[in-house]
Formats: sequence, C-alpha cells, structure tokens
Amino acid sequence: MMMKSITITLSILIFSLVQAGLGQVQAAFPVTIEGKRGLIESYKKRAELKMARSTDFCRGYTMPRLIGSWQCRPSAKGKVKCRSKFKCQLVNKSFSRVSETRRIRSEMKRIGRSSSSFTMVVGKSPLRNPNKYRYVEQIKRKRSSMRAVQKQAIKNKIKKRTAKLQEEMTEYDEFAQLEKELAIETKSANPSDRKASVDNLSSNSLAEDRRQLDDNQELVAPFRMERQKSNTGNEEVIRITKREDEVSKDRRFQILSFSGAMARIQDNNASSVSTADFAWTPRWQFGEKWAFRGRLGGHIISAEITEGADAETFLVYDLGGDLEWFPFVTNGLYLSGGLGVQSWTSTTGGAFSTVSFGGGYLFDFNKVKIIDRIFFNYTSVGNEAANTELKVGIGLSF
Repeated sequence: MMMKSITITLSILIFSLVQAGLGQVQAAFPVTIEGKRGLIESYKKRAELKMARSTDFCRGYTMPRLIGSWQCRPSAKGKVKCRSKFKCQLVNKSFSRVSETRRIRSEMKRIGRSSSSFTMVVGKSPLRNPNKYRYVEQIKRKRSSMRAVQKQAIKNKIKKRTAKLQEEMTEYDEFAQLEKELAIETKSANPSDRKASVDNLSSNSLAEDRRQLDDNQELVAPFRMERQKSNTGNEEVIRITKREDEVSKDRRFQILSFSGAMARIQDNNASSVSTADFAWTPRWQFGEKWAFRGRLGGHIISAEITEGADAETFLVYDLGGDLEWFPFVTNGLYLSGGLGVQSWTSTTGGAFSTVSFGGGYLFDFNKVKIIDRIFFNYTSVGNEAANTELKVGIGLSF
C-alpha cells in the first residue's frame, strides 16, 4: 500500500514537471536591438550569443532559441532597430549552450565583430531563485524553545520538592519546640536523634530528586543539591547551587554543524583565484574511530569559461560526503576522504564529480563550545580545466 502511494506521488510530480517544462518551451518572447546601420549584422550575432549564454530567462533543461528572422526598420539618423522572437527550447546534442556558442562565434568571425555598443531589450522578466535554506532558522528556534520549556519544567519540579521538604522540617521543629515547652523528655529532643529523624523523613524525597537530576543531566546540569550545616552546627540546610562543571552531552548526531574556509582554486593553465567557502556539514559518529560528515555549500568564483570571452563571476554549489578516521582515541586528530558533485552556474553550466581528502583536529565540545574543529581539505574537480581546490577553515556547531 505504501509503495503504491509513493508511485502515485512520483507520477503526479513528474507530470507537473513535464507540464511546467512544456509551458517554458512554448512561451515566446521578443528581443529588440538598435545600433548603427553598417554594423547591424554584427549586432544581431552578438545579441544571439548573449541569449545563448544567458540563464536568466529559461528554466531547467531549456535555453533561448531564435525563431524566425530579424525584422529591421530605420529608427534614428544612421541607426536601425531590429526585432525578433526567442523561445525556451529543450537542449539536446545538436542544440546546447556549447554548440550554439561555437556556431555563433564562427559566424561572427566571418561577418567581423565590432566593439561598438548597441541597445538590447528582452521582453521577459528574469527568473527568481528560491531560498533553499529558509527552514534552518525555524528549526533552530523550535529546538531552542523545546529545550527551554523542558528545562523550566524540571526546575519547577525541584523547587516544589524543596519547598515541601522545608515545610516538613518546619512542622517537625514546631513539634519539638512544643515538647520543650511542656518539658516532655524524649529522645527526639537530642540533636543527633533529631538529625536521624529528619534524615529518615527526607530520604525518599532526596533520593527521587537525585534520580531526577541523573535522568535529566542535559537539562539541569548547571544545578545540584547540597547539604550543609547551619551556623549552630546542629541543623542541616538544603540548598540548590550552580555547578561549575557540566555533564558531557551526546554528540553522536550534530545537525547544526557548519564550516567556513578560505579556498584557493587553480586550473591546468596555472590560473588561480581565492574565495570564501561556506557549507552546512551535519555529522554522524557511528564508531569509536569513525564518523561520517555530509557537505552542502558553495563559493563564488570568477573565471574565463569560454576561450577568448570575458571572465564570468558565478556560484558553485558543492554536495558531497566525507568519511573521518580518528587514529588516536585520546585526541581529536583525524584524516578524511570522500566523494561529491559540484554544480557550476556559469553560462555553459555543468555538473562535475569531485574527489577530496584532508584532515584536521576535532576539539572537545565541553571545553571549546561553538568552534568544534579546524581542518584543511584538497579537492580535485573532474572538469575539462582540471580544477583543484585547497581549503583551510574552521567548523562551528550548536
């Protein structure tokens, strides 16, 4: 039954995606250019090249394609205005950003390229990218609120038990005072006997309080109960004090773990660039010496994607996972290695496999708190430029 439900859900999702894709393919939008009359043919090819490289107007596996021909008419003195239509069409072997860029650049060499400026207007609004991380802060606030409520509940319970114990001790003191006033000789009047009676009266409550503290170490660790002598030396005072040490927390699963690093990126032409890399790195410690850490992040780089073209600045998404090995149980030194995928949002686009290895030092969370590690990482990207990345950074966990 469950498999049938999953199959129906996937079918609906695929149908919606196909329907959305067809809507993108069928939609046509105008493009208008204006420039000098003698250079209008060069302007047309430059406009077609810009549309072939653009990722702002077509979604998914589609790209703009010229339909029909350019319609031109004189506009101002010595200028011509031309108009044509483009539509978003699915890419294939013979129609892609790489093939169209090469074709148009070849035609531009034959016509002759001009560096003179011209105006270009696209009759379609650019696409918007959704925020993929909009739920992170909501989850963080919800977890913090739940911990605060549980912690306050335990505090209130301990406060009620302490008040009840103090009330019982007050009643016992009043009874002892009455015996003294009536001159009744009883063993209870002896301070040591009174102490034994109080201990017997409160043993169950104190034992249960200790059990509560043991069962909820993570929530009430900053507090503990102490039994002290009064100033006269013949009475005990129960008080709650703040602990200076903290009970260690279970860190096998770290969901709110992040990293920041400085990255040096280089290709096979010895071109290099420095950038900042940020990632969400959830971690699972599944053995004494082994852990798995995921990675979802990215960085911005500026590079020449097409030979002879201007450098582009774009975002690189990074998705992968690393296996961490701790050769020494007594400290936090570790070695890591893993696989992943990078998605480049340049004009040519593309997704490339990655292989990475590195190491670092994992700090004791109870001592260092938020900053949990320092690390270095070397990554090899399987693209044509054979990019390599060297990262040095720190990790944060909450």
